[in-house]
Amino acid sequence: MTGRERVLCALDHKEPDGCPISFGSSICDGMTRAAKEAFDEYMGYKPAEVTTRHFVMGMVDTPSQITRRLNPDIVTVWPQSQWIVKCEEYADGSFSDVFGCTLKPVSFYYDIVARPLCDPITADEIRNHPWPKPPPVDGLFERAAAAKASDCAVLLDIPAIGPFEGGCWVRGFEDFLCDLYTDEYLAETLLDAITESTIAYWDVHLTEIGHLVDICGQGDDIGMQDRPFISPEIYERLIKKYHKRIYDFIKSKTKAKIFQHVCGSCYDLLPHMIETGIDILEAVQTSAAKMEPEALKRDFGDAISFWGAVDTQKLITTATPERFTEEIRRLVEIFGKDGGFILAPSHNIQPNVPWENLQAMLDVFASRVKR
Repeated sequence: MTGRERVLCALDHKEPDGCPISFGSSICDGMTRAAKEAFDEYMGYKPAEVTTRHFVMGMVDTPSQITRRLNPDIVTVWPQSQWIVKCEEYADGSFSDVFGCTLKPVSFYYDIVARPLCDPITADEIRNHPWPKPPPVDGLFERAAAAKASDCAVLLDIPAIGPFEGGCWVRGFEDFLCDLYTDEYLAETLLDAITESTIAYWDVHLTEIGHLVDICGQGDDIGMQDRPFISPEIYERLIKKYHKRIYDFIKSKTKAKIFQHVCGSCYDLLPHMIETGIDILEAVQTSAAKMEPEALKRDFGDAISFWGAVDTQKLITTATPERFTEEIRRLVEIFGKDGGFILAPSHNIQPNVPWENLQAMLDVFASRVKR
């Protein structure tokens, strides 16, 4: 099978000739710059400059030495997403983003130190806020056509923020979460504004290349380590309809499958998330509460596919290479039964990883782990 055939077969819930893999296809399953530089040194690779795909997380392109070895099944058409724009840079290394937030470098990453819509605000202030406008799409068609001519499935990855995460981003977690429970009108005014901005990003991209892509990725982190950020009742009443609006729009412009990226525990929300129209749950953080592979596959495997699952939070940092290899093969056995699985890290590789474990993971990935 070609990479595209392998991926599409799995996403149709059929077993392909080997497990399809992703490494660095999304901004959420690759490597941080610090990890890339340390792994280069460990492997003796000649350092090569790579593009930063997400400034806040420090995620960079996968080194060519790894992509040549893995021959991944997915190729990405990178949009000019909201994450790669620094509107104004300051002397201390901080910058302002397209939302008007100020982000400051902290260790390997960035933290938000000023938000434009925090503290007491009115609905009119939200409506009048200068929300991001879609970028130009110069060269996008040519890049997508080249990707389509390959043997790989084509991913258009997360051009814009999700409504829940966007509310936390521009208003702050405390203010926005309180709004959801105490001022639904204000919360929905903000959710509506972010959703319309996100749809506008999807519109310009899918108008140009919707017929060329196989997978569309949208992020909206709604999970914590031990539970979702919000109750299923709040999700159903206040968030679900905005997710559905985005996914309905995407499906009106393309036949591509849709993944939603969610870190953390989202088991309790999955019945509602599935009803919004997603085809794939991406990340699958098995170290979070209620995210056991057996339960996810048993309870939701007929309705959605899974992308990720290789624990980059705990297991990769503590297991021996042999134990880590065994766990990856176990994941393929569970999630890959009857298709519906793309093997990938559950998030970007961090600089505290034992490099022999990353090497072991890449060895397993390269084998396609035939069941």
